[in-house]
Amino acid sequence: MLRPLDLTVWPRRQIFQHFRQNPCTFNVTVSVDVTAFKSRLKEAGLPFVPALIYAICTVVNRLPALRMGLIDGEQPGVWDSVLPLYTVFHPETETFSALWTELGGDFAEFLDNHQADAQNYSSLLDYLPKPGTPPNALNISVAPWLGFSAFELNIQDGADYLLPIFTVGRYEESAGRLLMPVALRANHAACDGFHIAQFYQELQRELDTFTPTP
Repeated sequence: MLRPLDLTVWPRRQIFQHFRQNPCTFNVTVSVDVTAFKSRLKEAGLPFVPALIYAICTVVNRLPALRMGLIDGEQPGVWDSVLPLYTVFHPETETFSALWTELGGDFAEFLDNHQADAQNYSSLLDYLPKPGTPPNALNISVAPWLGFSAFELNIQDGADYLLPIFTVGRYEESAGRLLMPVALRANHAACDGFHIAQFYQELQRELDTFTPTP
């Protein structure tokens, strides 16, 4: 559910209104350390990408500023939760699909949902092979063949899209650690640099302490 914010008490009301009148988006890329995260998954025999998608959604679901949307095109609200809409690459055609999956109550349930959706839809070449993409779907693109230090995503007429958009690149070794770029496209009407810093701090903590329990 998208719950409306009470503008009479919301501290960011004037900031929101300013950036609705003067649309502004910004892009941030931060390299996160996935050394411990990858090691734990490898020991458990679990896939990296679904766990990463789950970790990103878990962190976003802790941060209301990253779960915003518009009601009737203007009234700001916060989604109760988000679920992932992620890319699936088709090497035979060099194209991709966008597939959404229910997050579930924990990683084990998400992994079951992810595997079921992969079995049912990942071989389909449609852009949206699974019907009924929900409006609280969080866009996450994983590009493991591309390492980058900065990434900019532009959406024409995208001022009304308040959820963040994530692009994840290839992890690479540096000084004995595995570092992975995570880019975020944000709408300034919904969030500020403070909230983005919160996200990256929480994401690193989530990756460092992630305990797979399928």
